[in-house]
Amino acid sequence: MSTTPPSRALKAETPPGTGEPTAREGAFAWLRALGPRGRRAFAGAFGGYALDSYDYFTLPLSMVALAAYFGLDSGQTGLFTTVTLVVSAVGGAIAGVVADRIGRVKALMITVITYAVFTVACGFAPNYETLLVFRALQGLGFGGEWAVGAILVAEYASPKHRGRTLGAIQSAWAVGWGLAVVVYTLVFQFLGDDLAWRVMFWTGALPALLVVWVRRRVQDAPEAAAVREKSADKGSFVAIFKPATAEGPGLLR
Repeated sequence: MSTTPPSRALKAETPPGTGEPTAREGAFAWLRALGPRGRRAFAGAFGGYALDSYDYFTLPLSMVALAAYFGLDSGQTGLFTTVTLVVSAVGGAIAGVVADRIGRVKALMITVITYAVFTVACGFAPNYETLLVFRALQGLGFGGEWAVGAILVAEYASPKHRGRTLGAIQSAWAVGWGLAVVVYTLVFQFLGDDLAWRVMFWTGALPALLVVWVRRRVQDAPEAAAVREKSADKGSFVAIFKPATAEGPGLLR
């Protein structure tokens, strides 16, 4: 007669692949399964998306001070958000093509540099029109970073853990939002509004430090990179709309 407690027997009979971590795997099995290179790629993508979020929220948090400084109405302030999101969609598509041509890591660095440079540039804007243009250009990097960072890590992750892994990267958005709120509180506490909003944008230079680390420590997944090199559709925007094939440039195991 078996002496195994009912709860343990039930867990032992649970079929694999249900998405629930077993006692043997643990809650962070998905992170261990990435391997050393994959974990560095995860750290780079997580940091990039967190700082992406940070740079994005520098504008909404500073909006009241901005509106007062430039004398903006609600339509003009709303256009900032609209332009950022619309251009970010374009940035995501462009970044995907670039990532297929030059590699995920290089494309990731380009997107991070793009949103960092134009976030800082927003702090030097002399008028509303210039600020709107800089914000739109920031959207190119804003949209591209998530697209590239997600696929970089997805190509390291196994199918079993891919959903959990990408979900963990998505949580970086809240980290960046929280950091932006802390910095906003400090900056606007000690500086006048006319200068504080500019300083908020200037702190958007922080991602430059991440780029240095990514350049030294993160690599494309070798297996996926080899498949891309052999693909005839490498770097083709039209290929995005073709039916999926086993030989596509973004092959995921």
